[in-house]
Amino acid sequence: MLWSGIVRNVALGQRSFGPLTDPIKSFSELPSNMKAAYHHYLVAPEYYLKTKEEDQQNINNLTYDLFGTYAYRSGNEFKIELKNFKTDEILKIWRLPTDYLSKHHEVGQNDRLFPAKLLEDRNIIVACDEKPGLIRLDSLSNVVWHNKDFIVHHGMNFDNEGNIWTPAVKHKDGIIVPNTLSVDGTKIDYRDDMVLSVDARTGKTLYSKSLTSIFKENNLMELLNKGSLVSDPFHLNDVQPVVSDNSKYYNKGDVFLSFRHLSAILQFRPSTGKVIKVIEGPFTYQHDVDIVNDSIIALFNNNTVALDLKFNKFEFKPNNDVIQRKITHSNVLIYKFETDSFEALYEKEFEKNEIYTEAEGLYELLPNGDLFVEEQGPGVLWVLNNNGVVLKTTLKSDIEGYHYLPNWTSIYTDINF
Repeated sequence: MLWSGIVRNVALGQRSFGPLTDPIKSFSELPSNMKAAYHHYLVAPEYYLKTKEEDQQNINNLTYDLFGTYAYRSGNEFKIELKNFKTDEILKIWRLPTDYLSKHHEVGQNDRLFPAKLLEDRNIIVACDEKPGLIRLDSLSNVVWHNKDFIVHHGMNFDNEGNIWTPAVKHKDGIIVPNTLSVDGTKIDYRDDMVLSVDARTGKTLYSKSLTSIFKENNLMELLNKGSLVSDPFHLNDVQPVVSDNSKYYNKGDVFLSFRHLSAILQFRPSTGKVIKVIEGPFTYQHDVDIVNDSIIALFNNNTVALDLKFNKFEFKPNNDVIQRKITHSNVLIYKFETDSFEALYEKEFEKNEIYTEAEGLYELLPNGDLFVEEQGPGVLWVLNNNGVVLKTTLKSDIEGYHYLPNWTSIYTDINF
């Protein structure tokens, strides 16, 4: 107990042990440093995924160009690539050195950039996930601007004026600034995500509003009681703006907000501060809400089951009856405002190929009706339609037997802009 108290004192930056402070700190960090060294030199970083036998053989029946931008770590830099999946050709590469990022925040071995959004003049915007920063690079990989106002994370989308909308959270020196919840006198710090909009041309913050404020002002605080994690009750993972004004169900300027830990989608109107609709249904821990047309939206349903495998023999008597609860696949659901109903897209293909990711994951409904899917967990990219699998591929890495973790691939069917 005495040693624990001494280490805590030193870790908090106090120097009450004088010249012994630094040696105590170094000694106490020895186990974690040895573990970090082991992982650094003997274990592939987390952005490398071991390619399973069933994923080693690619399928490519694309009859049309399908372009994608994605980012991955390569040594002391991040590479952002523009690829044609039909031809497997890399059309362009942008580079962002870790030396540049380390001037603004600590760069960890497993840090990620995502997503990467292509702009008309071959500029690109990337997000330093869970770090302070949206960054715009020009076609030569020069930094045009770097917005460090908030820690950004998850999805990024453009509105009708070309402004960026993304989830974010307040920070101080790169550390999240929490909000505090009091339950029967017990105080708990929690992550209070924000809705953020940034001007893509200048990098200036245009709009930011905390989710606690939105929920309070709309009398929705009881929804937080459904959150599966008290310290992260919202887990906002997508902000999708409405870009046209031809719907009787939503207006241009509305945004759809996807909350993983609430398993809910909210339609929010920033111009008035009002929540228009709360959408819940046959989906859990969903991501990537998109607008399909003037009366239909769609979402990536992770279909994740919350598990608590603890068993207390003093509370439960063993029972031989077993109810099977097995999730084999995620899916993409469309929600129809007109009928308040859900429908799964290409469900048989998701089930047949056991396409499942516990977290993250995204899709893109292509103009011809095909469906692009990023199966984040195993790192497999798919294109599906009624005839089966059109594309199944991975992002090959520089380590034999491994492929890169896909980082929220942005899909385009036309890059002539």
